[in-house]
Amino acid sequence: MHRRTPLTGKIPRSLRSLAFVLTLAAPVGCGGGYAAGGDFLGATPGGAQDIGLARSIIESGGVPTLDDFTPEGLYSEHDLALAAPAPCAKPLCIDTAAGLDVGLDDDARDIFVQLGMQSNIREDEFVRKPLNLGIVIDTSGSMEGNLSHVQDALHALVDHLRPDDRVAIVEFASDANTILESTPVSDKESLHEAIDEIETGGSTSMEEGMKLGYAVIDEHVRSDTLSRLMVFTDAMPNVGATDASSFQAMVNAASAIDIGFTFFGFGSNFDASFVDQIAHLRGGNYRFVGAEDVKPIFEEELDFLVTPIAYDLEVSMAAAEGTEVSAVYGVPQIGEHGSGELFSVSTVFLSKRKGGIVLRLDGANLEPLVSGEAIEAGSVTIAYQTPEGVLEKDTLPVRLPFQTLPGPTDALLPTPHIARTLAVTNEYLVLKRLCGDYYASSLDAEDATTRLEGAIARLTSADAALPDENLKREIALLQKLGQNLGLAVGTP
Repeated sequence: MHRRTPLTGKIPRSLRSLAFVLTLAAPVGCGGGYAAGGDFLGATPGGAQDIGLARSIIESGGVPTLDDFTPEGLYSEHDLALAAPAPCAKPLCIDTAAGLDVGLDDDARDIFVQLGMQSNIREDEFVRKPLNLGIVIDTSGSMEGNLSHVQDALHALVDHLRPDDRVAIVEFASDANTILESTPVSDKESLHEAIDEIETGGSTSMEEGMKLGYAVIDEHVRSDTLSRLMVFTDAMPNVGATDASSFQAMVNAASAIDIGFTFFGFGSNFDASFVDQIAHLRGGNYRFVGAEDVKPIFEEELDFLVTPIAYDLEVSMAAAEGTEVSAVYGVPQIGEHGSGELFSVSTVFLSKRKGGIVLRLDGANLEPLVSGEAIEAGSVTIAYQTPEGVLEKDTLPVRLPFQTLPGPTDALLPTPHIARTLAVTNEYLVLKRLCGDYYASSLDAEDATTRLEGAIARLTSADAALPDENLKREIALLQKLGQNLGLAVGTP
């Protein structure tokens, strides 16, 4: 039987001393794996890494709320590589691509600008740094139906850990207990046994669980490791702190000494909105874990979820006279980052997929933007800090070439790659429009059907040009949503 140590009021050194931290330690990042040529990895902003909760709700016959999905979560599920990005010589490179299309949320034709993310890190040579990992498990009564699912995920996680990693395991319900002190991963059998012993019952004191989790890994934070707290939960705290701001303060304090944070969400009651307010912070991200997601997350994606490659990405748009930024998609908690013309992303993570952010500019009047055979919409300036503390900065043009200037309602999609990105963007816009209308009791069946069919047509066209099983999955999702809404949009 494994020793279970109750929380005794110990607060991590990092949280006790945050008030005296005047400068941040150099952020930890990825180790090794830089080379020219071969299959290169991509990058994605922190925060939501999927829309798994919304998918689960739709697949079970329901309609998700606007709090159940984000554009950055949807983008992170897709490989949105640009057609011809500039050669990349850094762990994070950003380039631009633009298209002209009608947004299916409001029927306005606009200029959509993709900020494509890539890396010069080769997948076959990448080796992550050793992990200093704290696993915090929600064993409250609300998790009872998810316990076996959580255990499957934890077993997959342990199987993927290396001998040079170290791990601590904490559980929380009405209070918090240490199942396993931080120790090098040399006896995986003991870890698996500890996971099998987990039982549910009691209230949800997430605050105590996270405090104890930080405490048991705090003494092992080093610059040559990746320190991270992983919380497995349905995110419904009801004892101690229950407001997002209290958890934000805790996560910010830990991030100041380079302890990152990942939520793994379980169950149909997972509070994605609550988690989204926390996991967009420096070093943070989260994933919803469906039964079919365990293997790809913990065997194929774990090393990237824990590896930041850039911090404090700042983006500003100098729009050309005659247009302006009206929206930004793919930035966690955009409302906290100022207007669309200036925003920031606290962390960018390594990814198997090439992620992106999309800016939306007014495209009502193209004439002032035309220069020769191109629409010149302005420029984007980006700046970020590498994990080693180096500041990178670049200014990129926003240019949309054409042979014939599009008519008043024509689309202009120069490559199938930008067409794919805009098809996924329009999928998000339709999801947002229809789910919002549904819960506002203002859904118009004819209008909703038209928008759904438009999104499906764009995804179908994009899939025909660049065959992609993920796009087929999105088509089926929209068809199922239509069925759930009582609309005739085809058989899912």
